[in-house]
Parts: sequence; C-alpha cells; structure tokens
Amino acid sequence: PKRIQLPDDFYKHDFKQLAKIEKHPRTRIRFIGLSHIQNGKSYEQVAQYLLQSLSAVKQWVRHYKDEGIDGLKEKQRSGRPSKARNQNHTKLLQSILAMQNNKNGGRVRLKDIQNMLAKDFNIHYQIKRRSLFINKIRVKLDKC
Repeated sequence: PKRIQLPDDFYKHDFKQLAKIEKHPRTRIRFIGLSHIQNGKSYEQVAQYLLQSLSAVKQWVRHYKDEGIDGLKEKQRSGRPSKARNQNHTKLLQSILAMQNNKNGGRVRLKDIQNMLAKDFNIHYQIKRRSLFINKIRVKLDKC
C-alpha cells in the first residue's frame, strides 16, 4: 500500500474527542474518519467503515492539509434562492404591520398574509413556506 503523507501536526489533534463534541453530523463523520487514519487505517478502509467514497476521504485529508481543522468544518451552503430575494423585506413587514393595525379585533392570519403577498407583491407561497418566509422576514428585520 502507498504510504500516506500527513502533516506533522496531524497527530497532535484528538479527532475522536473533536467528533464527540462536534454538533454537525457531516463534520463529525470527517473527524471520525481522520481518527481512523491516525490509528493507521488506509483511506480505503476508512471509506468502507464510514460508507463514504474514497475520493471524499482523500478530500478530507487534503482540506486538513490546506486549512487545518477549519477545513473540515461544514461550510455554508447556498440553497435555493428566496422567491422574495428582490423584494424589500422592510416594505413587506410594514405591509404586514399595517394589516395588523387596520384589523378590527383578532390578529392577522397566515392566510391573510399569503393573500396580501400574492396580490401586492406577486409572491406565491404554499402554506408550509409562508411561515418560513414570515420567520425569515422577522429575523432579517430584527437585525436591522
């Protein structure tokens, strides 16, 4: 088998302990994999143990060599762009607050907000997405 070239500080880290305290599952698997490599396992064995591809295991080691422990941590993923990304979130919230102030008794329901979004802003959300959208607006405006 080919000898694995690892950085000098690779053996200074306790990847097993790091895996125990890591919250993100993908990062935890990476730490467990590197712990196996520290214990003398080959890339192929680690890939087989963790049900990962051989290229993924090699990539973990490469990321560790290039960036250290931070290279193994999960990075932000882009995800799907918001339907309202071009809209002014402040304007949307102001419209929702205006609906609440103009309402006689009771509160504004998600259905009311859905109708307003469709009519005034041409944004069409399914029921499940509406509450996510409202929470996202609230978080963004709380930061302002």
